[in-house]
Amino acid sequence: MKKNVLRTLALLLALCCLMGVAAFASGEASAEEEAVDAYTSASLTRTLLEGDDLQLAIATLAGISDDLATTADASVSGYEAPADAVIAQVMSVNDEGSVSLSTIHAWKVDSDGDEATVTIVMTDGQTIRNLIEEGDRGTILVHGDQYYILHVETESVTALEYSDDAYENGAFNIDYSGAENQLTEYTVTLRIYALESSMVYMFN
Repeated sequence: MKKNVLRTLALLLALCCLMGVAAFASGEASAEEEAVDAYTSASLTRTLLEGDDLQLAIATLAGISDDLATTADASVSGYEAPADAVIAQVMSVNDEGSVSLSTIHAWKVDSDGDEATVTIVMTDGQTIRNLIEEGDRGTILVHGDQYYILHVETESVTALEYSDDAYENGAFNIDYSGAENQLTEYTVTLRIYALESSMVYMFN
């Protein structure tokens, strides 16, 4: 009888120890998860921009973005394309988890107080198809005075389906490339919910 009681006590003690170790491990894991953010903790070469640095970056991006001119806009006498506009790389995630990447000219950053958006115009393709539902998320890379990494979320979408009339009247973006295949053109406005900078070479 005494031996059975001792065995029972030993078993209970062992279970308590195991539960304590599990709880400690769980707490340690939770602490580690809380300490990791979604962006800059992955790389010491990247800086999450906030405050004045964020506002300066937004102003810089606005200064090197495009004007989203249509062919009709560009045909008006005296039109001049933005001299400092640079290309951007748009990245989105395919259904199976791989990344889709497209290089574009038609992108424009706007700001209103602390909020900033980027509007992109793209011919139908896999990259933009991943971004045409409200709430879709992606990333845009821009090379200005440094490399900027814009984490974005879709707010609104306008689709311009191909028609001969629309094409001949210059309704599509000046860089539209879908006429031969009669592809839809998407204009997507995305909220910039996080912005990073990096001095490390990315895409150009």
